[in-house]
Amino acid sequence: MRVLKFGGTSVANAERFLRVADILESNARQGQVATVLSAPAKITNHLVAMIEKTISGQDALPNISDAERIFAELLTGLAAAQPGFPLAQLKTFVDQEFAQIKHVLHGISLLGQCPDSINAALICRGEKMSIAIMAGVLEARGHNVTVIDPVEKLLAVGHYLESTVDIAESTRRIAASRIPADHMVLMAGFTAGNEKGELVVLGRNGSDYSAAVLAACLRADCCE
Repeated sequence: MRVLKFGGTSVANAERFLRVADILESNARQGQVATVLSAPAKITNHLVAMIEKTISGQDALPNISDAERIFAELLTGLAAAQPGFPLAQLKTFVDQEFAQIKHVLHGISLLGQCPDSINAALICRGEKMSIAIMAGVLEARGHNVTVIDPVEKLLAVGHYLESTVDIAESTRRIAASRIPADHMVLMAGFTAGNEKGELVVLGRNGSDYSAAVLAACLRADCCE
């Protein structure tokens, strides 16, 4: 088992996304591969700015529009380049994610503040969308894919915005899911769940930490 982690610039556009898929396929020929992805470049910064602007009464629409455009161009680029890519399904998924983001931002504007639990749930949306899109690419290429939900499988302790992972319990949870040996494994970086099952994030460089955690939980031969 190898764990590979790709940052935001590696999944910034359709061409780079497909290059990551090529790398995963190449590695999978030598053994099972698990992958942790970040959000596409600029997305997390936009999400943070949306929250900050909404709290202070500024207009977050430019950030929302730019983030939506990044994903729209990513999806249309992948649909043009990858036969069988499930464009309609993923467009619906991304649209639903942004509808939820806008709904939560409206709530923040009414409150005039953003609880840390809500902040955490918003700023990791890009990773979640990256994983759904990569699953679509790999399945279009004929691969079996297992997506690990880090909120369910990684037990974290600490603050909503700066948690650390309980490796022993997380290892047990992942082992219990019995991932088939012929599946490619995907997991969103930056995210875990606390003992109440609430989403938490793993702080700065959280996706690098996620990859190291997943490698430990899967007893991987390497993490790169």
